[in-house]
Amino acid sequence: MLSLIVDPSLEYPDSGDYYSPDECFPEYQHTHISARPNPIYRGVRACLAQAGLDKTRVGSADWNPLGDYIKPGNHVFVLCNFVYHRRPSESRERFLAKCTHGSVLRTLVDYVLLAIGNTGSVLFGNAPVQSCIWDRVLADTGARVVEEFYRQRGLRVRARDLRAFVAEYDVFGRELGHRVDETQPLVTVDLGADSLLAMLDCPKGSAPRFRVDDYNPRRTDAYHSASSHRYVISRTILDADVVINLSKLKTHEKVGITCGLKGFVGAVGQKECLAHHRLGNPRRGGDEYPETSTTRYLLSSLQDWVQQLESTQSFRGAFQILNAFIRRLLRIAGVIQLGSWHGNDTAWRMALDIARIVHYCESSGMMHSMQQRAILSFVDGVIGGEGDGPLSPKPVNSGILVFSDDVAVGDEAASCLMGFDPSKVAIIREAFSLQKYPLVHRFSDDAAVVCNGQPLSLTDLTEPTQYRYEAPRGWLGWM
Repeated sequence: MLSLIVDPSLEYPDSGDYYSPDECFPEYQHTHISARPNPIYRGVRACLAQAGLDKTRVGSADWNPLGDYIKPGNHVFVLCNFVYHRRPSESRERFLAKCTHGSVLRTLVDYVLLAIGNTGSVLFGNAPVQSCIWDRVLADTGARVVEEFYRQRGLRVRARDLRAFVAEYDVFGRELGHRVDETQPLVTVDLGADSLLAMLDCPKGSAPRFRVDDYNPRRTDAYHSASSHRYVISRTILDADVVINLSKLKTHEKVGITCGLKGFVGAVGQKECLAHHRLGNPRRGGDEYPETSTTRYLLSSLQDWVQQLESTQSFRGAFQILNAFIRRLLRIAGVIQLGSWHGNDTAWRMALDIARIVHYCESSGMMHSMQQRAILSFVDGVIGGEGDGPLSPKPVNSGILVFSDDVAVGDEAASCLMGFDPSKVAIIREAFSLQKYPLVHRFSDDAAVVCNGQPLSLTDLTEPTQYRYEAPRGWLGWM
């Protein structure tokens, strides 16, 4: 099932009216109506309606579009993209290009509440980068307003930060402090030989190769070794009966685009287990950057050394500043670093591993052959992000909303709408070829797609679009 709204005139509403609809739709259960226009509520509603969900009751007070997936009493987690709070110098549009907006969240949660009735619950959030200030990203996205709306009405809807490790850095890149949240419920899942990283395993006894920005490589290596590939997942996600992946339409410098499939990484509670790239260039067995360069290898070795320094070492802060300064210079110069290019053969594997865990893993950490919870995908592309996403994309007023009950299919459509060839984006292409713990079940190229109320075929979306998104610099000319 694939439903698309493409309307470049769509705009996010102000938060003053809690993102309520500006008219009382028949199925609307609250009394609060916005005094200002809210085209997003109407757009999300239309996206669900044209998907044929509960189609015999559309337009009636009994319409329950998500009822086929969400049952009364279910616990639902809405996995948002709250990657980072708004920086002081960042425009509102640039910020909105990288994070899920509260108006889309509010509309979806209203329809979730229709399905769960009085005994279920809704949580929303994710695990953003370690230095994200949670309260600020909730305020910046409008998600705090959404939570307050439901709190005032006594409804069980709450925001949840899934991180177990949070750090604070100054403007120079020096760590000022960190905290470990011991109360976070975490589950370690070992995919072993079923991990897509398994074919990249190092010979026993070799040096660590997997890397994660801003984390100690030795800790990352401890999660990934011969015959063992472990991920630390939030148990809050695995306890859910339904996960709605509410992602952002934007580019990603390590995997090409970051929509639903990459969004599952937000379920990871301890991010040092994430494999983002491998040290060095392909000739050294890595995928950090394309060219052979002794200088680049030495700079990467410096990064490794700095990340392994203990907080008690007095010179640690000075070297953190030096390393951050070098990384900024390399970015300004357009130098490929930290696996930010189309030759990255690691990050897509990690992301699909986590997507399969969210689909097939029970809350004890055991993987099953049968899917363990319903998964839905909704992509917020009202303002999308192009260029150097996910943290610094440029805004695109694309007015795109995508709903699918198959996350990979939703991502394939999103890639086409951005003007990219999904066969050149490994995280999408490989999702369709998985044999064990598959991510695509019922869809085919001949299946119907509905866009703005009109039926299409999936191949129609490969035609040139009105606006072609700019790829990340390491992907220019590739997809």
